[in-house]
Amino acid sequence: MELGLLAEAVRGFRLIKRGAESEVRLGAFLGLPAIYKHRLPKPYMHPRLAQVLARQRSVREAKIILKARAARVPAPRLYAIFPTLSLIVMEYIEGETLKEVAERERGLAVSLAHEAGRIVAMLHEAGIAHGDPTTSNFIFSHGELRVIDFGLSDFTADIEDLAVDVHLFRRAVESAHAHIAKDMYSSFLKGYASVREADAVIRRAEEIRLRGRYVEERRTVWGRR
Repeated sequence: MELGLLAEAVRGFRLIKRGAESEVRLGAFLGLPAIYKHRLPKPYMHPRLAQVLARQRSVREAKIILKARAARVPAPRLYAIFPTLSLIVMEYIEGETLKEVAERERGLAVSLAHEAGRIVAMLHEAGIAHGDPTTSNFIFSHGELRVIDFGLSDFTADIEDLAVDVHLFRRAVESAHAHIAKDMYSSFLKGYASVREADAVIRRAEEIRLRGRYVEERRTVWGRR
């Protein structure tokens, strides 16, 4: 199929998410349900630069997904990539988000948080930081927890980047699931530590949390002056 016709076909698929950087649509690929992720050029950039960056980020995301799956991380299967269109086609994973599970079933959510910790640790062992490991980016599908959305992911072994992942999961459960946040985060850390040495990353994540708290406290003080 010509790229122009493909782009037109993709626009006809059902839009399921529109973010700042991309549109995610549900369609079909070779007879299989598929996610089409189209990264959009940033409108405030020079058009040529925006196009190049969108293309590079799509290629990087595809490479990250391939490396994650090679490391046995339960990520979506990559079906195709069309760099000229900044378009990735991948497996559609049907199921509930961990966020949805946490809203209805406490025990299962805490158990799945342990698996989320394992998955994040597996990514870190593979030299990948997810970048956005919220409860919305884990899907419970057919009895298995899987991780999605590698749009903010990067290849890195820097402890700060790894600790940011841990911190972001904690912040996500504290903001969205306050009633079980402590149990979910504790379970997450146990899952993480079951895969790799965790002490240094957890300490750095705590430092990041305290730095954020300090900034918020200073903002409060300044706001009262």
